[in-house]
Parts: sequence; structure tokens; C-alpha cells
Amino acid sequence: MSTPPPRLVPSIARAYWVEASGKGAIRQETLSVPVPVGYSLLETWLTGISPGTERLVGLGKVPAECQQAMACPAMGGSFKLPVKYGYCLLGQAINGPYADQLVFTMHPHQDYAIVPNKQLLPLPQDIPPLRATLLPNLETALNAIWDSEYQAPAPVAIVGGGIVGLLIAFLLKTAWDAFPIIIERDPQRRQLIEKLGWGLTVLEVQEAPQGVFSLCFHASGQGAGLQTALDSVGFEGKVIEVSWLAHQPVTLNLGGSFHFQRKQILSSQVSTIAKPKREHTSHQQRLEQTLNYLQSPLLDALIAPAITFESLPLFMQELYHKNPVDFSFAVTYPPFHPRLHKA
Repeated sequence: MSTPPPRLVPSIARAYWVEASGKGAIRQETLSVPVPVGYSLLETWLTGISPGTERLVGLGKVPAECQQAMACPAMGGSFKLPVKYGYCLLGQAINGPYADQLVFTMHPHQDYAIVPNKQLLPLPQDIPPLRATLLPNLETALNAIWDSEYQAPAPVAIVGGGIVGLLIAFLLKTAWDAFPIIIERDPQRRQLIEKLGWGLTVLEVQEAPQGVFSLCFHASGQGAGLQTALDSVGFEGKVIEVSWLAHQPVTLNLGGSFHFQRKQILSSQVSTIAKPKREHTSHQQRLEQTLNYLQSPLLDALIAPAITFESLPLFMQELYHKNPVDFSFAVTYPPFHPRLHKA
């Protein structure tokens, strides 16, 4: 029985770089081969896009005081531009402890990558690769609910029906037995949410009741949305802020009912385990719980038509100047294309 020929190890990779504000391109770069001990070479299948964050990065608007916290693994250049930046990557390991397995890591958009083994997460075979690109945002949603200390059947709302807001709604409905109300200003997005088939109630801002919710998550990415969230909660109501607004100025009315009704605003950010869970839950345990929630096929409805790596510069140029209506975006690479066509 003949053995298959050894797999060729590439010495050149291609990666997406933001070259100037609002403009990017695919560049070639040299890979460090042979692969160092403790690292694995990945052949990329998919990368995920974080629209809000990557828009700010692509426009050169990351505040100086946030740049250290915002840096991603394997980032190249700097936030002053040019920069190689991205969100998550799924690829097949060519060598190392997970050889021939599909693994997940945080990494910029790149067709081949050399990644420390400790940063790799082997993915269960029963989770479709496209759905797995939701993992970071789903973990963000889970952490936000933990921060809120929500208990059903308290009335709960979500301002902003983007990907994080909808994943919060998904978890509240399926794991907390809640009936969240989505408040969304964009009529196209409201239609898309209704077509998900999740049985969510979606309201435009003018229809949203005021002072009736115990809890509201703000996920619109707009300062005006935070005011809507504050107005929606009643006595001792809590607003969980999951949007990152960078240097966007926000004007809030903290007169009126805010003070005497003892309303609260709490920021939730995924890099730190939510305080109510922090003492007894590790990052690994939170990740394992997130993977369990990823088993649901309901999540597949959130994934927009795929973007090829070759067309990524054009897509990103549009993203930098316009908020997309769709929810979750994945970039596909040639090794995944045959599997995409079979789906």
C-alpha cells in the first residue's frame, strides 16, 4: 500500500491589510518555515468579520488609549495604518497536535497562518464551519447576559438587531426561557429579523414602550440607541452596554426619570469574565458553554452569503462607509469552496 506524498508547505501567505483610511488590499508575506516548535501551520477555510470593530480599524479611528487592548493576535503594522487586522479564523491544521483537524483561532484575514498551538481550539465535527464563525460573538452575548444577572420572566428588551443583539435574543429565548423584544430603527433589518423564524417581537424606535422593562441590552452601536435603552427601563432598571463607541460622542438625558428611578448603566466586554461568574468560571469553561449553544441549527439563518477572499478588499471598502443590513459575514478561501458548493 503506497503512502500519500508529503504535503507541500507554502512559504508565502496572502493577507488583507488596511493600507489607508477606508482602503485595503491583499498583500503577500513570507511564512516562517520550517514551522517553529509549539506552532501549527493552518490552511484557512474561513475568516469572520466583526463589522463595527473592523470599520473603526479600517477608518483609522481606534482611540490611542484603546490600542493596546484592541490589538489582536498576529496583528501586523499599527492602528495608525497600514495594519493587518481581523477577527477569527477557521482552518485545517497541516501539522502539530491537531493535524488534519479543523481548528478555530483569533487571527487576521490570511490564507495560511502559523499560530501557537495554545491558541488553537479544535472544533467538534457536528458544528458546521460557517456556523462556527459565530463563536466569538456568541461568547460576547453569553457574557453580557451573565453580566446582567437576568432571571426570567422579567421583561427584557434589546436595542439594536445586529449580530450581537440577535445572539443575545437567541440565548435569552432558548436558554433563559425569556421573550425579548427587539427595538430596531432600520426597516430592512426589521424585515430580516422577522424572516428568521425565531418568533421574536420587533419594534421600531417610535413604537417602543417606555419605563416597562427590567433590563435592556444596548447593541446598536449608536449613541441615540443608548438613550432609547435608558428610556425603556423602569424603576431600578438596568441597561447593559455591549456596543463599543470608540470616540463617538454620546449625549444622554440623565434628568427626568433617570435619577429618581435609580436606573443603571453597566458596560459588558468579553475579554473579562462577567463578575457574577468570574470566581467559579474560567475562559475555557465559558468557551465550552458557547460551543454547546452553537449546536443549534437556528443560528444558520444569521449567516449572510459568503464573501470570497479575493473580493474582500471591495467588500471592506463598502463596509467602511455603510452599515450592512445583514447580520454575520464570513470570508471563504479556496480550500472551503468545494464544501460550500455541496451545502
